[in-house]
Amino acid sequence: MNSSTSLRVGLLLTALAAAACSEEAPPPVYQAIPVARRDIVVSASAAGAVEPVTTVDVKSKASGEVIAVYVETGDAVKPGQQLVRIDQRTPLNALRQAEANIEVAKAQLANADAQLKRAEDLHQSAAITDQEYESARLQAAQARAQLVAAERTLQDAKISYEDTDVRAPIAGTIIQRTVALGTVISSAMSNVGGGTVLLQMANLDTVQVRALVDETDIG
Repeated sequence: MNSSTSLRVGLLLTALAAAACSEEAPPPVYQAIPVARRDIVVSASAAGAVEPVTTVDVKSKASGEVIAVYVETGDAVKPGQQLVRIDQRTPLNALRQAEANIEVAKAQLANADAQLKRAEDLHQSAAITDQEYESARLQAAQARAQLVAAERTLQDAKISYEDTDVRAPIAGTIIQRTVALGTVISSAMSNVGGGTVLLQMANLDTVQVRALVDETDIG
């Protein structure tokens, strides 16, 4: 290749390079995103335990020996369902005595009312003194008060008898059974320690997770 040809080739390459440099680069492409307040979600992994939100310690208002347990751990129960039975002999005897006392009080009141009616007739005919008449009225009033007291005692005896059947306070699942047949338990009503826990139950419809999370994962 002679010198003139080389010169022409060099000039051509220089011109092509200058033309390439003179072309403008395409403008960058931007995506428009509206500004808005948003939550930042931070996730962390940790080991923990699933626990019920609501747990209930089932206790008895009655004291005595456990003679029957009708549920086991894991059983689902309804409100009012019978769970445990406590020895009923002493409360039953008290109930029968209260029922007998009611009959005695009714008979005494009937007799006192009859005596008062007779005293009223005699008093009107001046056959008895005012003091004797007032005495008859007092005896009738006392007999009526004794009947009221006997009725209250009977009501308390019925409640004590019914308390020997321990029932579920809420709907839930038995998660722990702490008594067995023959266990002697104390009442939650009279014991300063709060009484014996018979069962523990929980509502498993709502649970919570308890776990240890490193603060660097959420900080």
